[in-house]
Amino acid sequence: MNNEEKKQINVRDWITLSAVMIGAVLTILALIWQVPPTMGGIGSVTFLLMLSFILFVNSVSANSKANYEANLKDTIEERVNRFLTFAEFTFGLGFTFVIAGFTILGYKYLLGSSIGRSIVTLMLPITFLVTAWIMIFIYNIINFSGKALKAVRSMKRNLWMFLELICLVIIVFDFFEVFSIP
Repeated sequence: MNNEEKKQINVRDWITLSAVMIGAVLTILALIWQVPPTMGGIGSVTFLLMLSFILFVNSVSANSKANYEANLKDTIEERVNRFLTFAEFTFGLGFTFVIAGFTILGYKYLLGSSIGRSIVTLMLPITFLVTAWIMIFIYNIINFSGKALKAVRSMKRNLWMFLELICLVIIVFDFFEVFSIP
């Protein structure tokens, strides 16, 4: 199998994954609007999930364009790689927004439940995000094996983790009633 065939297979997988994420995001949006959290957060979560929807749609489009370009006879590989990189960044950012949305959503549902403002409620977002960060770190180690410190220096994944950390700080502020998440 030559490099062009490998790219097509990988692109098709990313198109499928992005399409699944589009369906998941729309389903989640429909469900949370049926029974929104009583303690707020529906606005923030809707905003994050709508942004992720746009980013996943773009990921499908950019991967499709990369696939189309790869099948042309006179295409420069750099052009295909630009579309693939754009698709990768938009998918990653969309996934980050989904993670942040789920974190806020789970926290707000627990906050409005019989559990209320307890340490268990605060542990959910912390545990959820730390687990996601461990998975990202393991993925980076596998992805960059043999490249010293490259796993730690992955700029895009560090940026995504930083955005999720900001989400966690906002949740902590909400928990201690410094301000409320809309």
